[in-house]
Amino acid sequence: MNNTFKVVNNRVILGRPGYAGKKRSIRRKELTEKFRKDNWEIAHLFDNKILSREEALVHFENSYFEFLKNNKEILEWLVTYAADVYDTNPSNIDSGLDYTIQETQAVHLHDIAIRSALKKLDKEFKGKQLLEIRGENSEGFILSTGQVTFYKPKLILKPQLKGWWNKDSIESYWQSNKILAVNFFQLERMSKQMVGVILRKDLRLGKGKFSAQTAHAIVSLLPERGKRWDFEQRPIEIWTVKDESNLLSIYRQAQKLKINYSLIRDVGKTQIAPGTKTAVGLGPINEAIFEKIVSSFDGTPLETNKKEYRTYIHFALTNI
Repeated sequence: MNNTFKVVNNRVILGRPGYAGKKRSIRRKELTEKFRKDNWEIAHLFDNKILSREEALVHFENSYFEFLKNNKEILEWLVTYAADVYDTNPSNIDSGLDYTIQETQAVHLHDIAIRSALKKLDKEFKGKQLLEIRGENSEGFILSTGQVTFYKPKLILKPQLKGWWNKDSIESYWQSNKILAVNFFQLERMSKQMVGVILRKDLRLGKGKFSAQTAHAIVSLLPERGKRWDFEQRPIEIWTVKDESNLLSIYRQAQKLKINYSLIRDVGKTQIAPGTKTAVGLGPINEAIFEKIVSSFDGTPLETNKKEYRTYIHFALTNI
């Protein structure tokens, strides 16, 4: 993905929230207040599919299975030395194989994943020590999510997010593939009206020509369809697409949805041939609908405005 507005089953992937840490509850409260309950979720994107928490944990668990299967010395040390493993507190062992049992404020997952991996390997703990697997000073640090390699590193979203974890690790998968998905119709309800201009990147227009085509697209929206425009209340955004094919796809989509549009053809007096299709103007148009259309055809924003659904207090989204 090269944008952060991918629609999957009426859910919009807005970006990656990254590592929450102690701000997890604050972030969840803000998202609920902004989008309302049941209109948003923190999920995982894997191989272009939005995964539930349970589905995402399967890959988390599979990584420990593959790691222990391929590192027999570590596996043997683990089962002979440890009576069980824990992350945040020895009470973690009460979770057994159930990820829903979280008895401490901090979420613990990899202790459960290790138990599940051992079960799949037909192994069990035979040692006497409760083995802590957390920070660098813990005995089981080698089994930390930040140390163990994810079993399918090519499917970690790029660029991988950086933190206390290693590149290509299980933790990198967990944080890098974590996405914020929001109900599209909620975004539509939150959105304001705007005007959008989309220009072709492949024409490599000079700054003056680029500006002229932008202005032409905006002006052409108004008199041809009798529209009046308040440039403060309904701002303008400028995007680019890679070629004519994508530009015309946006144009056809606007026609299909009966959105006010303009298609600009250059007269050919300076840089490009006569009749070259250079830009499409859209509007007035709902912000969310505009992003949905343009992002569907690999649009890239050049000039954008602050949108309610993209403004957060306690965290920032990272692009995919």
